Amino acid sequence: MKKIIKIFTIIILTIFLFCVCAYLYLTDFGKNGIFSTEPRKPKIEIPVTYNIGWWSYQDDLTIDSLKIEIIESKLNLFNSKSLVSYSIYGKMKFDDGHWEPKIESVHLSERIEKDSLKNRIIEITPIISVSEKDNEKGGFKKFNFKNEHTIISNGWGNNIIKFICGNKEQIIRLQQTK
Repeated sequence: MKKIIKIFTIIILTIFLFCVCAYLYLTDFGKNGIFSTEPRKPKIEIPVTYNIGWWSYQDDLTIDSLKIEIIESKLNLFNSKSLVSYSIYGKMKFDDGHWEPKIESVHLSERIEKDSLKNRIIEITPIISVSEKDNEKGGFKKFNFKNEHTIISNGWGNNIIKFICGNKEQIIRLQQTK
């Protein structure tokens, strides 16, 4: 009788351990729901702001290139979120003095185009700040960064999203299916 109880206990513990491991595997160690099809959380190099503050050095900013990539897009009946990344390359002009420019944050602005409910525009503006530094000579300082952003599609079918940064534009299409 004790042998049967011992075997039964081992079987129950094995099933429990298997269920715990399956849960952790399916939820990416508890980060998502078991049946979630949403993308993972975005990775951020430069902090994102949605507030307009004191941007006194924006005239010295030049955007050289903008690159948008779709990281994860499993759009279906139960998921309307996609994960995209944006990489921005550019330079900042600064004069002789004791001030060194840097990218402090990124301002994101999303809006829907007036002519279509499915078309969206996302504007990306790197925000420059300066810090005091001795013996800084004037010139240009190059920068680049890559952030990720979660996008919610606007409806079924093709969703066209135009990204704008400075004078650079790129369009992506996301297909929302039932």
